[in-house]
Amino acid sequence: MRVRQLQCFVVLAEELNFTRAARRLNMSQPPLSTQIQTLERELGAELLDRSSRKVSLTRAGQAFWRRAKNMLDQYERSIEEIREIERGQDGTVEIGTTGSILRGGLSELLAGFAATHPKITLRIHEQSPAAQITEVLSRRTDVSFNRSVPRDHELAYEYAWQEELVALLRTDHRFAERSEISIDDLREDHHVVLRPDSSDFAAYVMSHIISAGFRPRISQQVTDAQSIPSLVAAGFGVGIVPAGIAKLTSGPLVFLPIRPDPPISAVYIVYHHQDQAPSLQLFLSELRNKLGRGPDGMSHVS
Repeated sequence: MRVRQLQCFVVLAEELNFTRAARRLNMSQPPLSTQIQTLERELGAELLDRSSRKVSLTRAGQAFWRRAKNMLDQYERSIEEIREIERGQDGTVEIGTTGSILRGGLSELLAGFAATHPKITLRIHEQSPAAQITEVLSRRTDVSFNRSVPRDHELAYEYAWQEELVALLRTDHRFAERSEISIDDLREDHHVVLRPDSSDFAAYVMSHIISAGFRPRISQQVTDAQSIPSLVAAGFGVGIVPAGIAKLTSGPLVFLPIRPDPPISAVYIVYHHQDQAPSLQLFLSELRNKLGRGPDGMSHVS
């Protein structure tokens, strides 16, 4: 049984007229009759009553018409699904990131993509920066949003955006009423820091503090910047965090811009350079457009 036979039968069952059915199918009447006769032989049943000048469906024909329409619908849906997958409009993208990057603007970007591509599932995995790289290398995730540049030759990366770092203080801190602060102002405080060996970003933050001329008195070390606000709120000291952490953060806290030399955190899109999955390529392409990047990930120059 062939798809063309089903198409011929369904159209003929709708028209109950060989001439009109042949016209709809863009074929002449004799080949249409041949397709129907071949189908009847394969099924071992007469589908049409040809005893009068008017064509009608037999009981078998009526039953098969319903089945044939369902089979054609499933066939057409399958073809469209395959085409959508090949166009990258269907599938799943596994995304590794940190909570602070989600707060720093990634959540909104992902929500915008999901709204315009509802057939692509975005799965978000909160992971440490090092785990993100490992997961992309092993192909367990497709793309990572990371504050560190990968060193493995199998991975490609693109600059996505940058974010200022700010000082995080309790509202009862002596400098809480200021409009801005310098890192040197915090030399007498205890600091809640990212563990320096946890990522290049953590090492960068520590180096920025040290470049102010002092080694911080560390009260707590964590691996995720999202953990810092709760420790600062509990009285363990001050912290330096990406500005996006301020989003959805409550409690007795203030976020102050660091002046005159604010630290800057860049965010990179990391993926396996050999991964040509259509859904991932569409995701990257849409993201570049949103971020004002060219097709190769470079910034547009106006």
